[in-house]
Amino acid sequence: MEDDHDLRQSLADYLRLRNLRVTEAPSGIAFYKALRNERYDIAVLDVNLPDVSGFELARDLAAQREMGIILLTARTGRDDRVHGYAEGADLYLTKPVDTEELALAILNLGRRMRRRSDETANARGRAAVAAPEGTAWRLNRQTQMLRSPDTRSVKLSVREVILLEHLAARPGETVSRDLITGLFGHARIDPESRRFDALLARLRSKLKAVGMESPLQVVHSAGVRLVKRIDIV
Repeated sequence: MEDDHDLRQSLADYLRLRNLRVTEAPSGIAFYKALRNERYDIAVLDVNLPDVSGFELARDLAAQREMGIILLTARTGRDDRVHGYAEGADLYLTKPVDTEELALAILNLGRRMRRRSDETANARGRAAVAAPEGTAWRLNRQTQMLRSPDTRSVKLSVREVILLEHLAARPGETVSRDLITGLFGHARIDPESRRFDALLARLRSKLKAVGMESPLQVVHSAGVRLVKRIDIV
């Protein structure tokens, strides 16, 4: 995704010559629309876009999708690179980028992502009939505190408590995006809305900040499910 038309077109043309399937997006809005219609292995994101930061897009993708993320930008500073990797980027390439290097980076990262996806699918298959196991997490409704088995804890928002409480009552079950949005008074999810994605991204960021692994798993195009047992107290 790149807002400079000529650069975006030249990169896309070269990648197509390398037999890669490419969808171009000049903005964050166009990018999210493309994600609703297709499944992609790799996202190449420009940091400076007219309507959203590539850092923000990387954070959202890392929170909800199994996609490789390459940030492509003129920003060469160490702080920017660190920021990019902290938001979930797999690679950080600076402009002007060598098209051959970009193509090889996409191919290599794509192979790793597919291998990871196959391993995850096999692991899910082996535990397909099992509910979340292991030492339980604990969620206190009154204090809104979530505690992990290793005694780390974090204060949740009311919406985050409602979400986890709902999922805890349905261990191992994939709960749809529409149903989750409906928990907060919305009849159905607006296709242009990012309420669901934003809720999960904020929760993931909050847990990550205190070193807690998320007990949730986003199921592509379906919803979210609980992969750890949570006891409500």
